Amino acid sequence: MPCRLISAWLTTGGITELLIKDDLPDVESDISPYRRVDETVDFERYAAIIRRLRGPDGCPWDRKQTLQTLRRFIVEESFELVSSIHDSDPAHIAEELGDVLLVTLLMADALEAENGITLSYILRENADKLIRRHPHVFAKESVSTSDEVVVKWNAIKKDQEGRSESPTTVTAGLPPLERAQEIQKKAGRLGFDWETVGPAIMKVREELEELEALIEQFGLINDPGKAKNNADVEKEIGDLLFSAVNVSRHLNSDASIALDRSNEAFLRRFAFIEKSLHAQGKDIAVTPLEELDSLWEAAKKQLRRKGVS
Repeated sequence: MPCRLISAWLTTGGITELLIKDDLPDVESDISPYRRVDETVDFERYAAIIRRLRGPDGCPWDRKQTLQTLRRFIVEESFELVSSIHDSDPAHIAEELGDVLLVTLLMADALEAENGITLSYILRENADKLIRRHPHVFAKESVSTSDEVVVKWNAIKKDQEGRSESPTTVTAGLPPLERAQEIQKKAGRLGFDWETVGPAIMKVREELEELEALIEQFGLINDPGKAKNNADVEKEIGDLLFSAVNVSRHLNSDASIALDRSNEAFLRRFAFIEKSLHAQGKDIAVTPLEELDSLWEAAKKQLRRKGVS
């Protein structure tokens, strides 16, 4: 039988909103065997540390942080976590997960200070959402594949939660690369998509050709400075990037993670070049490009022998 759940968030003035939910199954008996007492104690201790840091007698830096100032830290820590997973270092992964949790709880405390929404409310609401979107676990529905789970998940978001699947609803607050991915995914769910990666690759070639034509038209090969603030050039570069994201999506690759991986590869190779030139007493700024290219290829070979790119 569905249980009647009552949730509320508190402010200094008392209860500001009361939500009553009748649409969730009684799942406590299903959840209980998976609870760990030590996790409960550790989480409560961690949350208390965050409150102490942001309390009247806490840390001046932590106390002055707001949702706005913390935005860049959650992005930075998330990418550091992705990098640690790429390096396959369990201890480093655990450390970076801790840093993501730190910024998350700082943001939760800032949200309470600014809007009165408590950490308990956040946890309850998200837990309720997990239960609601997994009827094959917490109710009597059944699925046989992960693809069916995704279909049901999206149907619940649309039918029960009233969330639109239109790509026009993708928030402008996302970084452009991540936003492009979300826009394309939502458009794809509505049928506006190619069935295979082939046409997506052809679109990349088409956009590259259009950019090349524009470069020739404006005489930018020998005078690239003229491209500054050129809206036409900017548009074509954007179209090329958007198309590259589409190829990545069709290959089930996260474009943002793929780009971050290439960034790291570039930095490893560049560090090799700097180290090699330093050993020879040379300045990279005045080293001929041909020599730099040769060292770049040497870096690729050496790093490949070490099992990294």
